Amino acid sequence: AWTRGEIEAPGATKDMGGWTARVYTAEQQARLGVDEEGKKVAEAPRRVQAVGPAWTRGEIEAPGATKDMGGWTAGVYTAEQQARLGVDEGGKKVTEAPRRAQAVGPAWTRGEIEAPGATKDMGGWTARVYTAEQQARLGVDEEGKKVAESPRRVQAVGPAWTRGEIEAPGATKDMGGWTASVYTAEQQARLGVDEGGKKVTE
Repeated sequence: AWTRGEIEAPGATKDMGGWTARVYTAEQQARLGVDEEGKKVAEAPRRVQAVGPAWTRGEIEAPGATKDMGGWTAGVYTAEQQARLGVDEGGKKVTEAPRRAQAVGPAWTRGEIEAPGATKDMGGWTARVYTAEQQARLGVDEEGKKVAESPRRVQAVGPAWTRGEIEAPGATKDMGGWTASVYTAEQQARLGVDEGGKKVTE
């Protein structure tokens, strides 16, 4: 073919024992798809590299049923296998549907507290609410949630001298674990009070 101009000329020679042949180099053979003599070589069939289903690789049990696909038969998973293995008919993993939240109703719907005695318009719906009397008696808010009792404030009045009603004591006294401010003997006589600052009657 190269003598007729159908292909480029061979780029090498080969000693044939009594004569020399023109031959194609390895590079030409690869590039032109020919053998050493310039004859077209049939391409080797390309191998398709595919991965079969998981069950053919031992990753999951084999399908338990077949399905006519019109010109061929497919192995398919039975309904029981699908439910047990979490796969579809073809063996593909199926994602679980999002689980629905399971809410717990108010305590009164479970019998843990008496039901609310009033209703409240919420704009597009009506809520059951606890009356003021129920809230005070049960220690709950309008919705029935327990309310923490506020700490009780102790209301005490300090000594008169802390309010500026009398002069401050001029001495201290050790009380064993604390120290008290006390009035001196001179202050007691002058102000008419006892050691603690209380008025004394004569």
